[in-house]
Amino acid sequence: MDRDAVKIKIASLLRQPPATLRDETALTDLATDSFALVEIVIELQEELGVRLVQEDLKDVKSVGDLIRLCLNAGHGQVFSKT
Repeated sequence: MDRDAVKIKIASLLRQPPATLRDETALTDLATDSFALVEIVIELQEELGVRLVQEDLKDVKSVGDLIRLCLNAGHGQVFSKT
């Protein structure tokens, strides 16, 4: 799993062209409904085969944060904003 694959999956779930997603874009700007964000996380877990825990999700604010979290979860790593 690579960064572009995760970005494409997020774009698909948000019904956005991947080119419009920037790392710094706030997820709340893309999905104003908190239930939509929960659905996106559930779909990402299922489709990418990763486990995203609530403790890590509280720090996710942007597209880049979510991509890093998915990549780290796929490698069994702890989420880091760096």
